[in-house]
Amino acid sequence: MSLKFQLEFDLDQFYNYMYQAPVGYLVIDENGKVQAINQLFLRASHYTEKELVSQPFDKVIDFDGEWKDLKNQLQYYTFNQTLRLSWKGSKGNKGTSKVIVWKLGSTSPQLFALAFLNIHKEKHFSLLSRFAENFVSETSIGIIVVDKDSKLVEISPLSCKIFNLTKEEVLNKRVEEVFFDIPDEQLVCKRTLLDGIRLRNHAMTYSINKQRYDLLVDSNTIKDESGNIVGAYVLFKDVTNLRSLEQQVLQNDRLATIGQIAAGTAHEIRNPLTSIRGFLQILKDVLIENQLMNELQYTDIMLTEIDRINKLVNEILLLGKPKHTTYKQVDVNKVLLEVLPIIENHGMLHGVEVNYLLGSGLPTIVADPELLKQVFLNIAKNGIEAIIDGGVVTVTTKLDEDNKRILVMIQDNGPGIPNYLVDKIFDPFFTTKEKGTGLGLSISQKIIHDLGGSIRVSTKGFGTTFQINLPYN
Repeated sequence: MSLKFQLEFDLDQFYNYMYQAPVGYLVIDENGKVQAINQLFLRASHYTEKELVSQPFDKVIDFDGEWKDLKNQLQYYTFNQTLRLSWKGSKGNKGTSKVIVWKLGSTSPQLFALAFLNIHKEKHFSLLSRFAENFVSETSIGIIVVDKDSKLVEISPLSCKIFNLTKEEVLNKRVEEVFFDIPDEQLVCKRTLLDGIRLRNHAMTYSINKQRYDLLVDSNTIKDESGNIVGAYVLFKDVTNLRSLEQQVLQNDRLATIGQIAAGTAHEIRNPLTSIRGFLQILKDVLIENQLMNELQYTDIMLTEIDRINKLVNEILLLGKPKHTTYKQVDVNKVLLEVLPIIENHGMLHGVEVNYLLGSGLPTIVADPELLKQVFLNIAKNGIEAIIDGGVVTVTTKLDEDNKRILVMIQDNGPGIPNYLVDKIFDPFFTTKEKGTGLGLSISQKIIHDLGGSIRVSTKGFGTTFQINLPYN
């Protein structure tokens, strides 16, 4: 029995064959509507059967003309010879294949079966290419691929996230069109990529929406079998957390050293201070009895300075392991509301308005609420005191579900922190205040690090934002 005879009188048998065939099949009716597709074609086009069945032919066939024009070609090539047809997938992928056309008997409506002979050879089905597809979708790797005309043909989720793009909007657009508003020094994908300029472990920084990213970038050209450049790619890894971890380790080493020194010398300092303060108090009483008022002012100064030394010793001790900490489930918003009156009063003294924008439905964290209060008060007071002629300090909380973090942002609209000082503000004893100890931010950082969190600061010459990241389970 001939193949033609079978196709005319045994449609069910044909469909059974089609769904198991080693080539891609597409069945179109006489009205140009898709009626059936096998799995091989679906995998190549990235469509689902539901997305294609009953849809017009031009959703998946890239044909320059109307259905009547394609229908005439299909009728001409039926059992005659192969023709070449282009197809297009749901993710912007395309291909051109040799096609054999079969007219499926005398069914009504008339059906055309298109066998795409070499679609099974498309890159989507090799093991290496399956790895490449997973690699592109990997959320921790940034990938950008451009063709020889500098048009984007692939971009990964991390790239879209960092550059605030959507894949659908930028595919097939030129690099200079997509990244027109990004400074050249922060641009990972440049037109010069196609000139063969390669990068290997190139470190760079990119900032957007007050979020800073540390990136490690590689790039190279893509060549065909003849050695001609047909495109280029950029790969980058977000190493922001790694850099933060390195800095955290160094900072913890410094804090641990200071804590060890403090633990060994605190009592040696406090004992003589207690004696000196006691004798000064007796001397002050004697001066009052003898009405030696000029001399009395000197004892007041000495007592004030001794109290200042005691305060410094207490702060140094906090750099060691905090004593009597009580870890429990804590509502971050509740802790912030408890310190709100103190922050507002401090703001009133400096002519600064304090705003709270607290997110709802935040999960609890495991922490010592008193230590958290110390952190929030310290950073908020720093922001208030940084504002010169009145301004606003805004405290915001929100949920970062992707990283399982609660974010607490304390933002001021002061003059900002000079770039040459940003990396020093967490160093013990570093301060720009006339009467500051330089330990407030160091202690705050240690408290947050002990909870498994982090503190990040961003400033651009006008205003400063401290972002406190607190983990939750």
